[in-house]
Amino acid sequence: MSRSRIRKATKADMDWLYATFKRTMQEFIEKTWGWNELFQQHGFLENLPPGSFVILRDKGEDAGACSILEKPDHLWLEMVIVVPEHQKRGLGGELVRHAQLLATQKRKPLRLSVLRINPAQHFYQHQGFTSYAQDDWSLKLEWRPSL
Repeated sequence: MSRSRIRKATKADMDWLYATFKRTMQEFIEKTWGWNELFQQHGFLENLPPGSFVILRDKGEDAGACSILEKPDHLWLEMVIVVPEHQKRGLGGELVRHAQLLATQKRKPLRLSVLRINPAQHFYQHQGFTSYAQDDWSLKLEWRPSL
């Protein structure tokens, strides 16, 4: 039995979601493009509605989240973030499996982009994602449900 629980995010969660994004992603963004706090915060709050997020609770506290955006021909896994103190416990995998189940139900591929310097690219490949494109900064990965 899972010790975790997934719930839909609300507007009240946005400060926690942004703080968790910043804690987990600032290092990689800063090394790739530089970190501009106002740009990052504005982009996060303007482009990622609360309804795109689910939050994973572990041991009674919010421990991670993912944002999934539906596109006409695929689902876009915008981010998977896990609070550092909760990492290495399988919670990221649980969030990815949640997204994969949604993609299977919608009969659409699941796509994402990961910065090249982010070691999470290996995590996604372990979850069954394969590369379909790349640029100077990132890899584009895709997972296709068995239909």
